[in-house]
Amino acid sequence: MARKETGAPVTGPENNGNEKKSRAGTCPSGFYIYIGPNIKKYIQTGTIYRGTRAHALKQAAEAIKAYPLVKTLIVSGDALPEARLKVKAPGNALYANYMKLKLAGKEGK
Repeated sequence: MARKETGAPVTGPENNGNEKKSRAGTCPSGFYIYIGPNIKKYIQTGTIYRGTRAHALKQAAEAIKAYPLVKTLIVSGDALPEARLKVKAPGNALYANYMKLKLAGKEGK
């Protein structure tokens, strides 16, 4: 028999209260990481930002101002395993943005 969705909080065995609760703009892992290439004077591969995405973008503001594609390569800790693979595989936006930044960084913009 189908269940009716009421929008009320679930109680009982389906919701035991142990699930991680995420706040708006945060991921359950609580950090964001830059997976793009090193860009001298601006940002380094693997830079970790704790807190919300807005906080991460604020801390990387100088790099984003100089290289707007940096913003697309700051990913949540939850998306990191998949994003690291995508950045290395041709045919997706993460790879394309990585390559554009790599060329721009070498040219010194």
